[in-house]
Amino acid sequence: MSNRQARREQSRTTRTSQRSRQSGTPGRSSRPSSGGGGGSSIFSTGFLVALGAVAVVLVIAAVAFTQFFGSEGEDDQLVQNLEEAGAALPLDMMDGNTIGSDDAPVKITEYEDTQCPFCLRYTANVEPDLIEEFVKTGKVQITYKHLPLLGNESTFAAMALTCAADQNEFWPYHNKLFTVQAAAGQSTNEQVDVGRFSEDKLKGYAGELGLDRTAFDACYADPETLTEVSAQQREAQGFGVNSTPGFIVNGSPAGSGSPTIEGWRTIIEQAMAATTTTATTTTTSPAATTSPSATASATPSN
Repeated sequence: MSNRQARREQSRTTRTSQRSRQSGTPGRSSRPSSGGGGGSSIFSTGFLVALGAVAVVLVIAAVAFTQFFGSEGEDDQLVQNLEEAGAALPLDMMDGNTIGSDDAPVKITEYEDTQCPFCLRYTANVEPDLIEEFVKTGKVQITYKHLPLLGNESTFAAMALTCAADQNEFWPYHNKLFTVQAAAGQSTNEQVDVGRFSEDKLKGYAGELGLDRTAFDACYADPETLTEVSAQQREAQGFGVNSTPGFIVNGSPAGSGSPTIEGWRTIIEQAMAATTTTATTTTTSPAATTSPSATASATPSN
């Protein structure tokens, strides 16, 4: 066991024994959707059908534009979502950079860059619903890994997150970093390496969250920390993930860019169905049963 691994285990054990906070489960505010329509008898049925098709296209385009380029007032909403998500984290299900039961049938690995606006929107708008609906119910386990692509501060933040994981404070720290980005308007005005994730700021955030600063600073200075981040980056690229956020579901690449929660429901349902099918096939395979021919050959003849 390396010095860093030994320090991680000692820090994690100490942190767990000292934890006195209780996990909250406040409901997340729903984000209402608008809709509607109407027509007049002066229009033909064909015209109304065509008009409806155009409206659908415009709605889809508007949703896509909002998801990828942001909208007015989005930054404040992201901050609110992240604050609610932080309060609702299931603290008893956190283990380093993983959250959820080891027995969950669906394992999702997410590769992110903390300076990435798309990662920010996923973390604020989609990940909390995944945790609430699937992680807390034991269906999904999520593991966060690093793919720092946008600048030096992406790497600095990845190292800091690795050190927060050593103290089993990864998920609150992860929530803090994305809240900083949301409050600064990163979703609608992307800026890279502007000092939000300088080494001093990152260490200050650790102090704000009550992490052991001595252990955190020692971890941050340890060359093994950067080595671990680099290894995760190579792992992502080995899967063909070259942009963020990128996802692996049960060991198979699921592409880059986050689906909506509705899209994730479909992905998770399909993954659970595939897992069930595989388990059934394994249980009933010839290797797991005694075939008639094998029984006959093992029975002495008269």
